[in-house]
Amino acid sequence: MSALAPFLDHLFATGEAVLRERPALAANERRDVDAVLRRAFGEFRLGVAGALIEFDPDAGIAAALFTALACWFAVSRDEPEEVVAELLKTSNGPTTPGAHLSIDLTLRYAVTVYRRASAQNAEDVLVTRLAATLRRWPLTGTLADIAEGPTGDLTFGGHPGLELLYAERLATNYRSAWMPESGRTREVLELVFQQQGKKWPPV
Repeated sequence: MSALAPFLDHLFATGEAVLRERPALAANERRDVDAVLRRAFGEFRLGVAGALIEFDPDAGIAAALFTALACWFAVSRDEPEEVVAELLKTSNGPTTPGAHLSIDLTLRYAVTVYRRASAQNAEDVLVTRLAATLRRWPLTGTLADIAEGPTGDLTFGGHPGLELLYAERLATNYRSAWMPESGRTREVLELVFQQQGKKWPPV
């Protein structure tokens, strides 16, 4: 099994996913993975408006392993479907600002995997598991071209900066099913559309 920390170091430094074996989180590696993620998160969170968001290690590490596995299954096509489905199980959606952004830190790289895999076979188990996860984790899911709407929290723990980030992403890649029916995130989305000179409500 391939160690996770070196994979993440390279991913953050170059944007490239390099794996020679299926990734795994060894029992004695959690501290190293946590350190890599915290370093990257410290810079990443500065791009979000509002109060600084604290790193959520459980959410961040789970998303990092999920992303690494998705990258692996995108190139290793000999894995049985049941193995892919089991290892890419969708966990509960985030509810706190820290969980939302800690997940987004690495999961945003999986959006490219989703696009490439869905272009080849939209019914592939990798595609369906990625789609389910991206819908459950909507801050990142809004980056993907998924027509079905999100199934996770769209309040983003009440953090204005995450509401704005979601709104900006959705304004760039709009899908009607991803627009909140009500609440502050919808209000922020309306403001973003108006600032960008786009029609509201969008068609």
